[in-house]
Amino acid sequence: MGQVQGVRVPTNDDGWLDPKELQKPARYGRATNKRVVNSPANRWNVTAPDGTGCTLDPAIHAVTEHEDGTITVLPSIDLSGFRPGGWHGWLRQGVFHGV
Repeated sequence: MGQVQGVRVPTNDDGWLDPKELQKPARYGRATNKRVVNSPANRWNVTAPDGTGCTLDPAIHAVTEHEDGTITVLPSIDLSGFRPGGWHGWLRQGVFHGV
């Protein structure tokens, strides 16, 4: 599938993500609102280049946040179980790399 530059969804003034922005392809973000910032429920949200969205499970995925605000996710993100032909690949420093 090649590479697609991802876009980090910024939080609003209250620290929440705009769901309309997060639903766009090749997006990722995490809430920074003080009510959830240290909560186990506050996980990274990712929408793959094909528009399939998910919430990353820290028991499966390690997320590294880089100084420029991009993220790297290990291991690969496999969304093929959500729909036939669903996206599967890597998110490295904000760039989606399809398998």
